[in-house]
Amino acid sequence: MHLHDDSKESNNIELLITLMDGSVDHEVARRVLRKFDGDVEKAASAMIEGDRGEDTQSSLWSSHSQMEINQPRPLPPPAVRPNSPINIDLTGDDDHNDELSRALKASLETASQEGPIFGPSKRPADANWAMVPSNQNNDPAADDLDRAIQASFEQADTGDEYQPLPLDQQWRKEGWPVTLRPTKHTMVYAALVLHALFYVPQIRERVANWRPALPEGATEAEPPKNGPELLMWKLVETFTNMDLAKLVDLDAHEVLEGFKPEPWSNPAQPPGELSQRFFEKVAGALDKVFTHEFIRTGQAKQRIMQFQYGNSNFDDEPGELLQDASIVRVEALGRSDTNDLIGRLSAQLSNDKDDVKRQVIFEPSEVIAFHLARSGTVTGERKPFKYPKHIYLDQFLKENVELAESKRVQQRDLHTEIQKLMLHNKSLTHFNDKDTLTDLRSSIYYYENVADAKGDDERARVTQIMSNKLKSILVQVEKEIEASDINIAKMRDQASTLLDCPELQRARYDLRSVLVHDGLYGRKHLYSYVQDKGLWWRIEDTSISQVSEGIVLEDSVGLHLGAGPYLLLYSRALPEGAELLDLQWPPPIKINVENHNRVLLEQLQCSEAESHVNQENVSVLPQEDRMESMDVLC
Repeated sequence: MHLHDDSKESNNIELLITLMDGSVDHEVARRVLRKFDGDVEKAASAMIEGDRGEDTQSSLWSSHSQMEINQPRPLPPPAVRPNSPINIDLTGDDDHNDELSRALKASLETASQEGPIFGPSKRPADANWAMVPSNQNNDPAADDLDRAIQASFEQADTGDEYQPLPLDQQWRKEGWPVTLRPTKHTMVYAALVLHALFYVPQIRERVANWRPALPEGATEAEPPKNGPELLMWKLVETFTNMDLAKLVDLDAHEVLEGFKPEPWSNPAQPPGELSQRFFEKVAGALDKVFTHEFIRTGQAKQRIMQFQYGNSNFDDEPGELLQDASIVRVEALGRSDTNDLIGRLSAQLSNDKDDVKRQVIFEPSEVIAFHLARSGTVTGERKPFKYPKHIYLDQFLKENVELAESKRVQQRDLHTEIQKLMLHNKSLTHFNDKDTLTDLRSSIYYYENVADAKGDDERARVTQIMSNKLKSILVQVEKEIEASDINIAKMRDQASTLLDCPELQRARYDLRSVLVHDGLYGRKHLYSYVQDKGLWWRIEDTSISQVSEGIVLEDSVGLHLGAGPYLLLYSRALPEGAELLDLQWPPPIKINVENHNRVLLEQLQCSEAESHVNQENVSVLPQEDRMESMDVLC
């Protein structure tokens, strides 16, 4: 019988709840902790990945009395995720939270030495003291957990207040993008989605040139008062500022209030799930407005953000079987050999059953988004999810079903031949789980270096004959294996490029934006990559930096916390040289932005003049008068 210490378990449960920022209830924490035999570190890592302990085996833990063992234990109540902000906030600025943080740190320092211990590192003292597990190792997953524990004590990271940049840092550098921030950290994921949409050329151009309908008899359109048109107008205002404003840090409160996104209220909520729902809401509103505009102006309808899909066996018959979608959910965890966007799409959209056909796109859209979901668990080595800078949707289009399927049949045949060759190679090198090549080389070594003819010429001759025969066999086997390996490599290359034919490379889509989560909770743990005028930029809170394309395509952050890139935005490749679009922003909004730019410039000039005069004044004043400031009129 495996007994456990109720007092120690209670302390570990409280610690586990604290590490999860209070986002899980006591019963869930108890189940997960018992699932991992009281190991707080493993339990915390599992809960970050979404484990709620539903599959805990009761045999791992036993009660103290035989009566409890014989009585059937009632099922634990289901875990309820709070919809409101967490009650205990270790990141607040009030004195109560400061005391609570210090108390938790002190309790960790004096925790029992039995079981998992969290305490100060044994490294030399550092002012930036951090909590680290006592059983240090080189496992990257443990490093990610260290960061998670440390982040739970960072007070400024998830601050709810909007912190504008100092005045001297607000002027936008020429050719640089801007940041778009909400006033609350719970809305940062939604601000990143709107920010990313601006850097999709087709959306930016369509929004810039949209105008509300003119009322009868009116000569100038008024801003809409309600409905999807009002949301579009707010988006137009935001995008105009993003394009023309000289302010580097823009407040997204007004536009986000219109779309009403769900709050990212606790660490257990994957920001990708929230972003998918928010993206669908925004895409639905925009496409509705665009459709009305097409009808009003007599233009041919274009699908901007919503494509139409259905089963490949659904012909041109009208009906409700076709559906609209704006974002495709792709599982980003699973087998490493298909851990890439195209491979996973092909696997998800196909089905080997005879009565279920492949899902295909009937009418593509100008923009297509992918939500990289990470559900479940992964055993073995974790590998980053791969996505390309260009994708071709031709193989997923209805018009190319027969050609694409014939190519896939050839792929499957090649993979079958590859499997046969690999099995053949294994039969040459292994027998009864033994390495026959190793045994063969050992036998040759024996006849050449160990066997003693003892002066017997006949024995020496036989030994030499055996050695030569074994060498000949080894050479033949090695040549056959080498030939098989060459064939396998050729067939793999052929299989990987079968769909790269000109007929299936006409609908090219280019990567425009990537949204990333490092696995922790807070506004600084979400960031994005956006492409503008051929350059890639990393946007994190108020920080902007230029990065290489390689960094964008190979970012492995959050790998061991079940996180990483979670939203990809692609749009149709533009004709060569067409990146500079014709953006006709509404004149009233454009004039307003220009006025704000002028005011900001005057404020900066005034601030610089005041700083210059104060410096001169301080340099000539006596020491006792240097603390007095000098008034500067601007």
